[in-house]
Order: sequence, then structure tokens, then C-alpha cells
Amino acid sequence: MGLLRVKSTPAAILLTFTAIVSLIYALNFMFFADCYVTGGADCFTILSNGTSDGDNSFGNGAPETAFNGVLMFGIFISTAIILNEGAKGKWSTMIPVIIGLTTMTAVLWLYWGDDLDSAETPKYVTPILLVAYTAAYFLLKGEDEVDDGLSDFSPGQNIKDTPALITLSLVALMGGYYCFRALLSPGAVSELVEPGALEHGLGSPSNVTVAVGGSLFLVYFLWTVLTILDGASGKWAIIHPGIFALLAGAIQNYVGYASATEEASRAITDATIQDAVAGPLALLLVLFAYYRLRPEGIEDGMTYGGEDWPNKANDFNVMVIGFALVLGLLFTLNAVLV
Repeated sequence: MGLLRVKSTPAAILLTFTAIVSLIYALNFMFFADCYVTGGADCFTILSNGTSDGDNSFGNGAPETAFNGVLMFGIFISTAIILNEGAKGKWSTMIPVIIGLTTMTAVLWLYWGDDLDSAETPKYVTPILLVAYTAAYFLLKGEDEVDDGLSDFSPGQNIKDTPALITLSLVALMGGYYCFRALLSPGAVSELVEPGALEHGLGSPSNVTVAVGGSLFLVYFLWTVLTILDGASGKWAIIHPGIFALLAGAIQNYVGYASATEEASRAITDATIQDAVAGPLALLLVLFAYYRLRPEGIEDGMTYGGEDWPNKANDFNVMVIGFALVLGLLFTLNAVLV
């Protein structure tokens, strides 16, 4: 049924392909990052990075990989929204994702050194996703009207509610800091990590892992900036993925800290405390801005299955709570059973 909301069949096929691939990677990283970075040795993982004990890449960066999965999950949600609700006016969703995938392709090839002896699959999957997603965007320019409103885009300060503006500006500053730090100086970010046991995936992340996180952060940064510059009206389609990604990240961190044993955890540093606080803070700020911007039409055009959604405000509140409960259960079960 979701494909019926996109009128162009080739675009629907391409978007479905990108959604499936991004979902597989997102779930694999979110729930099985420690096994992914240890090459699937004696544990379950959907995908493996092909490393083995003794390789330079063995056991490095599981927490960072797991968070990258959360960011990928939000981008999957944005694609699912287009498929399920239609593409009209979704240029504000798709252009930042295209920029993010382009940046990810660049950093994968730029930072992938000879010492990174894991499977090179991401170097080829990412440009394939970029081509598929970009092709879908151009195919949606016709009767799907993906560019509706783009010609009227006039960058400026278009948020009327001052508290919401301040809040979104703080979120943009936080996102920009994490984004460009990771993209421009991934080595410096890796050096802040106090590595732990490699068999638990707690080695320092590679420059590639850090930079990929920066390219994913870039999408959310651009979504936030677009909301400020273009106004809140109809921006639910780019704020919802951010809300769900930040919510997943906050739950993931909490369950991770609560379930960690001494041998399966890293030393607590100022950097880890900063990161642990930044995620929940960003979530609270985005939620605060979202509810403040309802009078400015942030939920204009919000549908459910392509149909009008009369009680959308209250139903979305319940949806967020339900999503949190389900994710909390899944992360808890994963921590207990793995």
C-alpha cells in the first residue's frame, strides 16, 4: 500500500531499495555492532565487517558504529515517510539526504587507509545508494511534485516563536559541532576515546567510522537549518525522523550503561560524559521546539497512510511513547540475551 503513495513506479522501486538496505544496516549496527566489528566471531550479526582477531580493524568502534546505526535508522524513517505519505514537497527531506550520502561516499574513500583491513563493502554500497536515491529524486520531480515549494524557498529567519527559535538554534549548533568535528578531524575524535577490550568491540573507532557518523549528522544538521530558514510549516516530515533517531539513541545509551560490566565497558572520560548528556539534551530540545511550533503549522499536511489524520497531534504523542516502549524492550532484550 505504501508504494501507491508514490506515483512514479521506478522511483518507488528505487526508494524501496534504499529503504531496505538502510534498514538492514541500521538494525545491524543498532543491535549487533559489537559482533559486527569482531567479524561475527562466536556471535550473531546480520552483516559482518569481515575482520578477524589479529587484524588492525578487529574490535574497534562498536559504540560509535551502534550510534551510526541509530542515525541511519532516522534516515530510513524519512524514506519510509515518503513512500507511505507521498513525495509532494519532500525536497526538504531528500536534498539533505543526497548531500549526506555524497559526503559519506567521499569520506569512505578518503579515510579508508591500508591499515583498515576489514571488508570494503561499504565503499561500494554507499555510492550505489547515492545513485539510487538521487535517481528517485529526479524521477519524483514530475507528477509526484517533490519540488513543490522549492521555488518559493527564501532563506531567512522564519520561526516566529522565540523559545522554539532559540532551541532549534542550539540544536543546530550542537549538530554542526559534532558533524564538522567528525568530518574534518576524525583522528582527533578517535583520540578522545579510552579503548576497552577488543573482544567486546571497545577499541578506538577508525577515522572512517567517525567520519561516517559526521556525514550522517550532516543530514540532521541540514534538516534543522532548513526548518529555521524555511519556517516550520509542514516540517513534520523532517523533524519526526530526528525525534525517533534521538529517542533511539537516548534509550540505546541508557541500556548500554545500565547493562555494561566492568570488562565490557570503556573508562568514563569527560568526552563520554559530554556525549552521554548531549543526546538526551538534543532530544528534549527538539521535542520542546516541535510542540512549540504546532501553532506555526509544523504538522500541516501530516497524513497517515496518505489519508487525512484528524487527531494527529494526540495520536503522534501516543506514537512517540509507544515507539519508546518498544525500543526500550528491544534494546533490553538484546542486552540480556546477547
